[in-house]
Amino acid sequence: MVGRQLGRLAGKVARAAKPLADKAKATDFARSLKDAYVEGRDGTADTNAAEPVAVDPADDTNAVAEALRSVDWAKVRAATAERTSDAAQRMKAMAAEVDWSRVQAGAAHVSSALIAAVASGQIPVGGRLAGPVARAIINDRDIAQRVSTSLQRTESQPPDFRGAIEATSRDAD
Repeated sequence: MVGRQLGRLAGKVARAAKPLADKAKATDFARSLKDAYVEGRDGTADTNAAEPVAVDPADDTNAVAEALRSVDWAKVRAATAERTSDAAQRMKAMAAEVDWSRVQAGAAHVSSALIAAVASGQIPVGGRLAGPVARAIINDRDIAQRVSTSLQRTESQPPDFRGAIEATSRDAD
């Protein structure tokens, strides 16, 4: 009887602590995401140098889609082409946070593009854009899938960097 009650109590504590652990993990990821952007920027460490895209807190999807539309993909490809580059290592670290087996194809496409753009310093993740970008990368609340759908409607789909991320991960192992 006492053992069963202790078991139930332990289960309740674990379930109550899970959102706190998830929030802490998301906060750590957002912090590492911002650090990756700062490192990817061209030689400056001032996190306020680039103004983030204005974000309506109620519409993360539009903010992330707009950020992706403004990326110079040629610069991203150049920065991430060398598998031993700093950008490639940042891509690998961010990609480790994504559960790729649970992400739909469109969302994975968007997540990989966001990872590459942030790692190369093309998407500023300061201020209010950090949260939506971090949530889109891990497809929290299906944001990456909604961004993918939005971009497909406007025919402005970004390049898919899953191959580059996989190659970087294989080379580093």
